[in-house]
Amino acid sequence: MCGELIFTVFAAIAKFRRQQIAKGTPEGLDAARARGRVGGRPRALTSEQITDARILLGAGQTRTDVAAKLRVSRWTLSRALDTASR
Repeated sequence: MCGELIFTVFAAIAKFRRQQIAKGTPEGLDAARARGRVGGRPRALTSEQITDARILLGAGQTRTDVAAKLRVSRWTLSRALDTASR
């Protein structure tokens, strides 16, 4: 009986801590954005590189060749081209 009570109390404390963390995370991200900090992984290709890739593809080069010149995978190049066209 006593062990069950302690377990219930610990579970309630853990649930409360999870709720506090979940509440604080968006606030912390908003504060970081206000300071000019942006999270996440940097883009593999700049907008200038994507423009250059479109020119090279228009000139008849294959995606494999263009990706090799930009030092990215074909998948990264294709994804960047698709995202930029939206």
